[in-house]
Amino acid sequence: MQITNKFALPHFRSAPKEVLMPGSSEPIQIHSLKTLSAADRKRILDRGFVETESVGTTVQEIIDNVRQRGDAALVEYAKKLDKVDIDERRLQVSKDEIKDAYHQVDRKVVKAIETLSGNIQRFHQAQLPQRMWSMEISPGLLGGQVFIPLEKAGSYVPGGRGWFPSSVMMSVIPAKVAGVPEVVVCTPPMPDGRVNPGVLVACDITGADKVFRISGAQSIAAMALGTASVPKVDKVTGPGSKWVLAAFRLLQGEVAVGTQAGPGEGLILADETANPEHVAADLIIQAEHGSDSTGVLVTDSRTLAEAVLRCIGSHIDELDEAHRVFVLDSLRKYGAIIVTETHQEAIDFANEYAVEHLEIQTRDVMHDLMKVKNAGGVYLGDYTPLSCGCFGSGPNHVLPTARKAFVEGGLSTMHFLKAVSFEYFSKEGLATLKQAMVDLADYEGFPAHRNAILERFKEEK
Repeated sequence: MQITNKFALPHFRSAPKEVLMPGSSEPIQIHSLKTLSAADRKRILDRGFVETESVGTTVQEIIDNVRQRGDAALVEYAKKLDKVDIDERRLQVSKDEIKDAYHQVDRKVVKAIETLSGNIQRFHQAQLPQRMWSMEISPGLLGGQVFIPLEKAGSYVPGGRGWFPSSVMMSVIPAKVAGVPEVVVCTPPMPDGRVNPGVLVACDITGADKVFRISGAQSIAAMALGTASVPKVDKVTGPGSKWVLAAFRLLQGEVAVGTQAGPGEGLILADETANPEHVAADLIIQAEHGSDSTGVLVTDSRTLAEAVLRCIGSHIDELDEAHRVFVLDSLRKYGAIIVTETHQEAIDFANEYAVEHLEIQTRDVMHDLMKVKNAGGVYLGDYTPLSCGCFGSGPNHVLPTARKAFVEGGLSTMHFLKAVSFEYFSKEGLATLKQAMVDLADYEGFPAHRNAILERFKEEK
């Protein structure tokens, strides 16, 4: 099937001049890839994950404090960082609070969570492998795999800059689909000490087993290490700030970490058929997450690049002040419009960037998709802004950032399953391979290995 962009650039008007902050330059700069300086290239490619390194020492102190003092440290950080006065008994959200949350959320929001959760569940169920498979590898030798779910999984749901029921759906549902018996959610408290009711409704609908009002790096430490209140989990997942991402990295080895999703990243691969208004609107999607996030456009069309620059200001102007500040700051620090000489160069740059969210708005999106090597999630065509994936189209929005897309994809059902191999030899099967295995054991210098095989045939001598 060929999916194409039906739009052509000449059909679109020029947008009003972009809104600028006092004393500042344009919200984003156009660069030619051919003449891009080494410093600008590093700034664009390294983007916000360089900020994660700057908080490593502080995050290690938080981890050490939680390790030593457990719940007492969590209460201390709630007061110090979240400005919330709670005691150890209130770290866990009660069933009554979850029940009451339904009375605080508009029914249409509850319905949206139910509808989108259904999409996410169907997609992740399709990822389930056959629970067990086997084959005859050689005569008398049966081998296979059985997929076993983890016992406990932890999910971090960010807050503070906003409240995200969608993040609950994206991390809890695949774990439950995989068959994980206990899924723990940690999320920041609101200023009054309660947990956002939309988040609690999502926790209930998706089947989360325990919910804690704990934020940031300290919540990752609590789930990784365990405290009197918070169970120690086998794996932690979920998107988060640079503090959360630093905690993921520092705690690897003590707990398994799912897809590492840090500051938001969006890259748009476009050609002359793309709608510049749509590209401009999409360019700021991830940038509004915060000043450590970013948006990048790469295109072989100078005309499109200039049209997007003319359009982007009107889209920034539609935001409230807080999000406008985030967008302007993040785009000026890490954003860019990159113009290449050929379409293939644009694809190559997208692969080098290895972005969290990749939009493709080109003449033949399916053809270009087959050339993508490195991306967390891909959004195809003019009617698939990456924000669709953020809210529950089905595929997961917990995606690798900081160029981790070179080696991993987004969070999936498989992240919560262990693939355990098994094998079964009959006596005849072992006899068939006996000499080959004995010869290799002798070569590698393992006499006990050799003798265990030969022991089965002693009676034949």
